[in-house]
Amino acid sequence: MLMKLRLLLFVLYQKLKSATKKNAAYRSFLGNMQVKIMIKTADGKHGRLFIFDKGKLSTLTGGTHPYDAALVWSDSDTAFKVLSSRSDEQTFRAAADGKLKVDGMVAYVQWFTDGVRLVMK
Repeated sequence: MLMKLRLLLFVLYQKLKSATKKNAAYRSFLGNMQVKIMIKTADGKHGRLFIFDKGKLSTLTGGTHPYDAALVWSDSDTAFKVLSSRSDEQTFRAAADGKLKVDGMVAYVQWFTDGVRLVMK
């Protein structure tokens, strides 16, 4: 599942990056935000950092970069299954079961997930 998680996070980055150029609503949503959002496994071995800088988006692979907020998954299998389901219910269940934790500013994670929803409509 590790390769699937890496691919899923890469595809997410590509979709968000494309939206910064082609989606006026998403560009407006990004505004002048400057924030770093990490999606990673709890052991820090796997992850992707999404860097938002005043409407621009870049990324770094790996789970050890500094961030403002992070979605920390217990393992890559759980992360892939829940993220690929795009189900709020599964996300809440993972959090309730202790398989998903938020580190850092919760408001930044909410902002990030709202942006992903806007792009994935």
